[in-house]
Amino acid sequence: MKDFVKKGMAAGLGLAVISKERAEKAVNELVKRGELAPSASRELLDKLITRGEQEREELDSLLRERVKKILGEMEVATQEDIRRLEQHIRLLENQLSETKVSSAGSSGESN
Repeated sequence: MKDFVKKGMAAGLGLAVISKERAEKAVNELVKRGELAPSASRELLDKLITRGEQEREELDSLLRERVKKILGEMEVATQEDIRRLEQHIRLLENQLSETKVSSAGSSGESN
């Protein structure tokens, strides 16, 4: 799993990990060096931030799907599996209680 994350980061998803502050710093540096007009800096920064958020969401989605697949391969119980088992246990406990009550009632009547 760690290898997958590292490969994803190294595969050109740089904007997915860049912070807003780092993006602002980079854009301000471009303006300072005269490589970017101050009037264009806000637009570039907005595009960088938007693109970074999109890539972060894509990475999150990829990671979720990969983790889900790995857990499925490992046959780890899901929350839904656990919920169904708990419901089944409650049903069996209720049936057992009813059986005990019936059994106790039948035993008491024969005396």
